[in-house]
Amino acid sequence: MSAIVENKYYLRSLHEEIDLYDRRLAHVTLHEVFTSEDAKILATNKLNHKRELLAKIARRLVSEGIEFKESELPRSFRPKDAPVKRAEAPVVQAEEASVDSPEPAAPARTDDSPFAGTSLDWKKAVSNYRRTRNKTESANTL
Repeated sequence: MSAIVENKYYLRSLHEEIDLYDRRLAHVTLHEVFTSEDAKILATNKLNHKRELLAKIARRLVSEGIEFKESELPRSFRPKDAPVKRAEAPVVQAEEASVDSPEPAAPARTDDSPFAGTSLDWKKAVSNYRRTRNKTESANTL
């Protein structure tokens, strides 16, 4: 049996997992079709219980002084008045920008993924795959 090392990396993975449970709960309550209202309540209670166990561990680790980045907090842990991360910032359309404004319009967001910069970022894995595939193809043609 292996022991869990409770450090900042474990806390980061806990925060990612809590965020995943938040998204799963939102999906279950908004989109999932159940045979009865009792089945829906049972499913949401089950997910809520698992999420609360993880949240309790994460809060304990924070209270013990384990460091973390505010940007890595699950959305449900962030204060309501907290600034929006770059990956979640709203896109400014070109026609909305004022011509007389001395500031240039904000560039359009190129990354729509909420997982950018996390271990769930699939775009990075795809680009790494393409890069290695191109290297092997060019080596095979020589």
